[in-house]
Amino acid sequence: MYKKYVVFLLAIIFALPLMSSCSKVPDLQTEMTQKDASAQTSAVPATTKDITEATQSPDTSTTPEETPDPTSTAVVTSRSVDEYGHLQVIGTNLCSQNGKPVQLKGMSLHGLQAVGDFISQASFQTLAEDWGCAVIRLPLYTESDCYIKYPDKYYKLLCKGIDQCIKQGVYVIVDWHILGDGNPMTYLTESLDLFSKISGKYGNSPNVIYEICNEPNSGKMGDETKIVTWAKDVKPYAEQVAAAIRANDPDNIIIIGSPNWSQDVDIAAADPVEGTNLMYTLHFYAGSHHQELRDKMDAAMKLGAAIFVTEWGDTNSTGNGLLFLDESDVWLDYLDKNMISWCNWSIGSSIAEKSNALKMSSAILTPEEKSAAHWPDSFLTASGLYVRGKLLGIPNSES
Repeated sequence: MYKKYVVFLLAIIFALPLMSSCSKVPDLQTEMTQKDASAQTSAVPATTKDITEATQSPDTSTTPEETPDPTSTAVVTSRSVDEYGHLQVIGTNLCSQNGKPVQLKGMSLHGLQAVGDFISQASFQTLAEDWGCAVIRLPLYTESDCYIKYPDKYYKLLCKGIDQCIKQGVYVIVDWHILGDGNPMTYLTESLDLFSKISGKYGNSPNVIYEICNEPNSGKMGDETKIVTWAKDVKPYAEQVAAAIRANDPDNIIIIGSPNWSQDVDIAAADPVEGTNLMYTLHFYAGSHHQELRDKMDAAMKLGAAIFVTEWGDTNSTGNGLLFLDESDVWLDYLDKNMISWCNWSIGSSIAEKSNALKMSSAILTPEEKSAAHWPDSFLTASGLYVRGKLLGIPNSES
């Protein structure tokens, strides 16, 4: 009997180390797994996408090996639509989906007939990331051998541009760019058709903004019976086009121009178009337009108008000649103070070989520019360097 107890005790003594060893196996496996995962993570070079996701994640830990792609010059900005959502107008403010006032800043292309080659993933990604654009404007000229003459061609090009903006997560302004035709009523039927198709196709996308008449004007017609006015021409036009859009899209932003090349915003504000999420555009060129035009904006806002400057330039109103950067600073400070969104005119370069945009001082790219993406400083005009600095919040001396 005594021997049986001795054997039993010896068995327990020998078994204890084995039991202790077995209990540590899962911990060792977990530790090895964690080390392997860490080694694999540090062995993979970080991409721009990785960096963006890291900045959005609560876990901000990084390793020395996590560096941006050396071939990219992107500043990795946030995507504006992800941040602001479905835009709305509250009072005189453009607001986010959550009701917070927002200010969008971006670029306007020159006419699609001039710079259609810029509508590509590479160039739009450059604008969204390297330049920090929250919005891109696509001017669809009516005349100038553009939409009225070749509707199918330019409708497809316009949709391509909208698709690229959606892909980049930025807002896009569909600009019915009347200019030489002057009176928006001239091509009312074509406008109704275009905006009905675009709103039907993209009405559910929060990215799309409709600018329904670029710059109504009387031009050089000389006949007083043909002078374009708000009450007689622009407001009735806007009411019909807005109704066509609202039939498909009940709430995306609609931007309305005014006579005198979209400078009579105060006249429009005194007799506004009825509806929701409506804004009015005002266009200025720093060398030609000064305090008197800002006074008209102040008057319009006091009347309750929400304003979006869909086009401005740092030259005179021709888009050419000298740059007026000091006056541009005055204008942009005013827009910042009032949380007014803007798009700069314009993106033009040697890609548009048949366009006068090549020679415009307000174009941001030099005639020597040949690349579609990640433009270095040597490809930028003086205007381009200035505007990029304003988009990125860089002081003038550093831009």
